[in-house]
Amino acid sequence: MVYLGSAFPKEADGLFIGAGHNALVAANYLARAGARVIVVEEQAQIGGGLCTEEITLPLFLHNLHVFFVRWSPDYRIWRDLELERYGLEILTPEVQNAIPFREGGGLVTFRSVERSIEEIRRLSPRDAETYLHIHREFSELTARILNPLRFAPPLHEEELAERLERSPMGRRFLRWWRPAALDLVRELFEHEAVRALVLNNVAVRGYLPVLDVPGTGYIVVQALPGSHTGSLVRGGSAAAARALAASLYAHGGRILTRARVERILIEGGRAVGVELANGWRIRARQFVCSSLPAPLTLGRLVEPAHLDPSLREALARYRWNEEVLFGVHLALTSPPCYRGTDPAHPLNHALNHFPGYETSMAIEECMHWIREGKLPEGGGLHVGIPTQWDPSQAPAGYTTAFAWQFVPSGAEMQERWAGPERLQHAHRVLDRWTDYAPDLPGKILAFGVHTPLDTEQLIPSMVWGDRHHGSYHPSNFWSSRPHRALGRYRTPIEGLYLCGSGTFPGGSFTGQPGHNAAMIIAMDFGYPLWWRPRRAEEILAELEE
Repeated sequence: MVYLGSAFPKEADGLFIGAGHNALVAANYLARAGARVIVVEEQAQIGGGLCTEEITLPLFLHNLHVFFVRWSPDYRIWRDLELERYGLEILTPEVQNAIPFREGGGLVTFRSVERSIEEIRRLSPRDAETYLHIHREFSELTARILNPLRFAPPLHEEELAERLERSPMGRRFLRWWRPAALDLVRELFEHEAVRALVLNNVAVRGYLPVLDVPGTGYIVVQALPGSHTGSLVRGGSAAAARALAASLYAHGGRILTRARVERILIEGGRAVGVELANGWRIRARQFVCSSLPAPLTLGRLVEPAHLDPSLREALARYRWNEEVLFGVHLALTSPPCYRGTDPAHPLNHALNHFPGYETSMAIEECMHWIREGKLPEGGGLHVGIPTQWDPSQAPAGYTTAFAWQFVPSGAEMQERWAGPERLQHAHRVLDRWTDYAPDLPGKILAFGVHTPLDTEQLIPSMVWGDRHHGSYHPSNFWSSRPHRALGRYRTPIEGLYLCGSGTFPGGSFTGQPGHNAAMIIAMDFGYPLWWRPRRAEEILAELEE
């Protein structure tokens, strides 16, 4: 047990509940603005989903939640927080995505869009030309509209659509936003492998359960150009959490781990601190900001009398993401090879592999299994082999790998993972990968299983294993995420804010919810906006010029 000395502050300008990456990002921005901040974390480790563990054999590092990122040194948060100074290093493989074919060979795409188009041309000259045109179109819309809007507190969807209608570029974006992602991809491309390639890059962002829901087309706009920029953190994703923590310490922030928050202290209708499970109290002079999902923050840490009954009821019915990840992590003697290839073939060197997802129908079938609460029968996998680009994640000459499968979420499934289903399904996953890489079994030294139940036990804020803190149904996005009364990071309780993946624009290792929450808090308390954030209104007004 840790005992705090007299030098550790018992009061700060602001407190953050949870040391996930969004809280660390927000705390960093505000610390650099002059706020004295403390981050309080229940677990022994920081980073939340930035979790790298030796779950197979010693020295074999496995990333349990975050494997690849789309950060680079010119990414806004990286640049603002000078993360390279604190040890963060990003590696961007040349081979980005692979769709292996069961009969041998497959489709590969690269960091180079031109080289990717030539690969697509082998399968479909028409799709190659479409891809070239659409990549240009979607890259422009992402750079001018989607990415800037994700770095700003969201507008209500009705106002957003009305403002987009005012400009030609905004109307182009609306044309792609309104369809369902599945329909849009099928409209654009004719070859099933190309459709699967694009849809897999949508699904890995948490959108598998809602691919056929109108109003999800916008994620295709972002995912297609983003599929050429995937990267990984040298040393494992936990290294990113350490860099964020080092930056925070350098600017006067403090982090307390093994400290479970029992309740948020509210006096006179205002959040004034937290009480820990051991009885300690830490006071907040100005604000408390939680990176936990709203149903946990307001439903468990705030006494019911402080909330409107209708909001309490809405949070009790909160829509968690319908899919979660079942993971098998492997220590290998060497990387496996896909059928019909040799070890040097690009298919074996992709950042992301999708065996079993060769067609849009296979992805759609998995979507229906998820909705029906059934485990995939065969199904597809998301596979990665990090040591191909970062040998530091295994002993010299050895390999780490993982196979993730989308499975249904919910209390009933959690009970199943506590029993024999855990190992049985792990063998089904390995058998499925072996269908495509026949030499895999002979290379396995050991494997570890990480179920959605393990996820929730390791990170309790990931209810049922939900790494995104909520569904991506259109009803739970933009200013409705997680509720229209909470959609701009403020809560009805004065001085209490939200900054986690349950807020806009959602999960994955982006840091954008933390960035945006820091902007709101800084404005509310008069801290200098030294990083010059932008408002959504300004971004959309520029389109009209």
